[in-house]
Amino acid sequence: MIERGAIGLLLAAAVALPFAVSDFWIFVLMKIAIYGLYAVSFNLLLGYGGMLAFGFTLFYGLGAYALAILNIKFGIPIFVAICAAPFVVAAIASVIGYFCIRLSGIYFGMLTFAFQMLAYAVFVKAYHLTGGDDGLHGLDPPALLDGSMRLYFFILAVSAAAVFLIWRVTCSPFGLALSAQRNNEKKSAAIGINVRLEKWTAFVIASAFAGLAGALAGLANQSVFPDWLDWRSSATPIVMTILGGAQNFFGPLIGALIYTVLHTMFAGYTENWAMLMGFLIIGIVLVLPNGIISLMPRSSEHG
Repeated sequence: MIERGAIGLLLAAAVALPFAVSDFWIFVLMKIAIYGLYAVSFNLLLGYGGMLAFGFTLFYGLGAYALAILNIKFGIPIFVAICAAPFVVAAIASVIGYFCIRLSGIYFGMLTFAFQMLAYAVFVKAYHLTGGDDGLHGLDPPALLDGSMRLYFFILAVSAAAVFLIWRVTCSPFGLALSAQRNNEKKSAAIGINVRLEKWTAFVIASAFAGLAGALAGLANQSVFPDWLDWRSSATPIVMTILGGAQNFFGPLIGALIYTVLHTMFAGYTENWAMLMGFLIIGIVLVLPNGIISLMPRSSEHG
């Protein structure tokens, strides 16, 4: 398919670009890979499950803190901590999701947002464990990942593998059932689909992958900050997903790329970058309501 070919070209560019750019832009490429995974995991809820979680950044932040606490506070090796972070987040998400999926629409979104703000307050106050307002610092990559180039390719490989796994989930019978309940919950329940279980499972899976993205972000920054749990970060996955196109699996990847590049360019030239970003994103959404990926011919929609 044409859009998959475009993604293949982007992946090829992701492999080649680090050899032609500075360390600064290598870091930007790391951020694009991480945000791509973050947005795709969010779209499992929004695009496939029909669930708009305003507080989804909670799980991104929890993944980062899980990595930092396990490594800095308990001395667990980086690679082990990265593997453990998604499972820690999944365990927490399984409890939060139990309450959230009982609601729908705006009420579901606001309850996820309430859990996010609760977590932010707890992490800021738990200074001895989380570093409070200062966050946690000293996430030094192991010798195997020494140097920006090695670290980048590790993050790219993990992110690409995780995105592939999410794609397989969406193509599975579970993914088809999830899309079915998004379109009509009553009909789905009538044919034997356990709608509540589908939503809860999708919530946990999406949260786990968002936690992995957060862990990779902590590794790339070598620090973790409470701002990643703050309400001001809540819009990031939503904007990336809608900007790229929530009705296509690859849309959030495009959205993450555009969002990160624009943010980097605007923030480097003016203090009013947020206003410029806002105007530009509004313009793009008004002109392309189905996202940037709708510009591609034969763009296929899921579900």
